[in-house]
Amino acid sequence: MKILLSNDDGIDAAGIRALVDILSPEYEVYVCAPEGQRSGYSHSCTYFSRVNRAWKREIPGAKAAWAVEATPADCVYYGINAFMEEAPDLVISGINQGPNMADDCIYSGTVGAAGEAMVHRIPAIAVSLDSFDSHDFSTAASFVKQVIPVFMADEDRFEFILNINVPAGEVKGVKVTRMENGREYTKDVSVREEEGCLYLTCRAKPVGIHSSVTGDVTAVNEGYISLTPLMHDMTHHESRLRMHAYKSIKIPED
Repeated sequence: MKILLSNDDGIDAAGIRALVDILSPEYEVYVCAPEGQRSGYSHSCTYFSRVNRAWKREIPGAKAAWAVEATPADCVYYGINAFMEEAPDLVISGINQGPNMADDCIYSGTVGAAGEAMVHRIPAIAVSLDSFDSHDFSTAASFVKQVIPVFMADEDRFEFILNINVPAGEVKGVKVTRMENGREYTKDVSVREEEGCLYLTCRAKPVGIHSSVTGDVTAVNEGYISLTPLMHDMTHHESRLRMHAYKSIKIPED
């Protein structure tokens, strides 16, 4: 089985190397990842609007590897359509340094890279470690290896991204969760003017979550690995079924 690895922390990040090390003895592993840090790029793509540079890299255990001066989603696109002779059977994005849960999934380049695979109808996993300080990716990597055969046997694997978040430290078990909401950050924006130009700098830190549901954040905080199926259908179906009044709006005449 051919596996394409990507991430948003950059090709030299320890998390992606941990996946290469643990998966390459059993699978045919390829790597296509940004040449540098691309956190927060979500599913942004530049492959249709600019020429992107790429470099071949040597990574022990990988059949081939490329570093691309582009977004995480770009890297998955190029890996599938430009570099690999055959499309991969699975795309894994991560292991991210830091969590990708709740509202953060909207901004996450890790999730965005997996989303690009889903657009191509290729099964995709996004995996993150819930720590910005710990560099021990062994538990997360081991869990990914164990989850691959289960995920690949799931007949619905083309319909969702499997978003995995692993606690740092002792793991009590596994929970299947939903996204929580209400993630709150400090909003510290500085504005500096120089020669008629405004320079904006944002520094945001998470300060808590006030969620109306129990899901991924709660599970990880309690010491469980969180598995959340994410999909591209952004329709709020409950509201759609209640929107009868909108049908009576008259179409403006010229």
